[in-house]
Amino acid sequence: MKMKFTFFSIVLIAFAFGSCKTKFDDRMQTAGDADFTSYVAIGASYSAGFADGALSKEGQAASFPVLLANKFQELGGGVFHVPYLTGNKGVYPDPLASNVHNTLSRLALKTIMNCKGEQMLLPQRIAETGDNDEIDFSDITNRIYTPGAIYHHHGIPAMKSFHAAQSFYAYDAFFENDQFNPFFWRYASNTFGSLMFDVIAAKPTFFTLELGMSDVLNYAIDGGIGKEKGYYEVLLKEDLTGKQKFTEGITKVLDSLTKVGAKGVITNIPDVLTFPYFRKIEYNALDIDASKAQALTTQYAGLGLTFTAGKNAFVIKDKGVIRQLKPTEFITLKTPVDSLKCADWGASKPIEDIYILTEEEIALVNSHTDLYNTILNDAASTRGIPMMDLKSFFIKLNAGITQSGIDLSSEFVSGGFFSLDGLHPNPRGQAMLANEYISVINENFKASIAPYNIGMFQGAIFP
Repeated sequence: MKMKFTFFSIVLIAFAFGSCKTKFDDRMQTAGDADFTSYVAIGASYSAGFADGALSKEGQAASFPVLLANKFQELGGGVFHVPYLTGNKGVYPDPLASNVHNTLSRLALKTIMNCKGEQMLLPQRIAETGDNDEIDFSDITNRIYTPGAIYHHHGIPAMKSFHAAQSFYAYDAFFENDQFNPFFWRYASNTFGSLMFDVIAAKPTFFTLELGMSDVLNYAIDGGIGKEKGYYEVLLKEDLTGKQKFTEGITKVLDSLTKVGAKGVITNIPDVLTFPYFRKIEYNALDIDASKAQALTTQYAGLGLTFTAGKNAFVIKDKGVIRQLKPTEFITLKTPVDSLKCADWGASKPIEDIYILTEEEIALVNSHTDLYNTILNDAASTRGIPMMDLKSFFIKLNAGITQSGIDLSSEFVSGGFFSLDGLHPNPRGQAMLANEYISVINENFKASIAPYNIGMFQGAIFP
């Protein structure tokens, strides 16, 4: 069986601004009607700066909220306190670890020898574990909160729509379900309180709100093994959020912000299934010779499956039913490459549910994305809050765009936007998002803020 995963080099280009004056000359930049005295960012993994499969201090510093805050401060905006991590190995809870306090480090491109003795350039964890102490909630001294501390950056990996206004989101007794988040625990003013309590403590005058993607993306990442739960049921990380809970969560957040007079920008949800995490491995990448094809045809004769020399659709187990993957279905990047190449996964050993997205599951992802976007659009329009159209941004990115003289797309690694997890932006992608917000702010608040030159930000790093 032969699998091909090709990576292309990215040329990193740096541009210097010329001395000629433009419409964004420093002396001409203005905040317009926006008040940046106290900017707060509320959001999930994109806001947090999560990249390469983990959160790191470097990722936080590259996040679009920090980039926006830097621009706002040039125009007289206030301080922007970030609950920075201390290490750069990266950290994210390891779902397969027997110890709940073990974490994953970030990914980096490495040349490795695969199970067939072939050299391959693949994303690999840079360490056996991440910076465990950062979110080890068994030790209270790992909390960084000090009395009176105010934070403005509330980007929390995997945070869903209803989490921000939910009490006990930092209460570690709930660590076994989706009601607790160790990234909030480390800096929350009160582990029994809500994130919005800490947001309002910053006396916000301006905000960006990026919530809702985790409500559907977590389900898709885990191969659609979750469910849509009722309003009073406990949701697990992989579950879809119901309409009532999603609406209530967004409403509480926006009402809290508008009640104190804050203005800002809200963000909608893209088609997450266009991300490389779902598209990199082709459905028919089972490449076999005639002998193997005959053996598999014999093995699955009772199921009516047939195989030929060359490329074939992978064999999967969908809710206990063994069949071949359809062209309209996906294998995720969670699938171990060596298992596909050498352990006969997708051939004599069907790929399990957790690694695949079926047509039924894809339909649920699409319908819930549409539902959530309708709720977000209604919430924004009734309050007069402008929308950063992330959905349209990704449509353009998928087709290919050029910024700062650099060609970009949604291709894995070579496209220049996504980090090595195939889900989240790299620093250059974060700069692109910051520019999208700047465009919305300029248009809706009569501001004149210069966009970033994305050529000054790092894309993929090759060994």
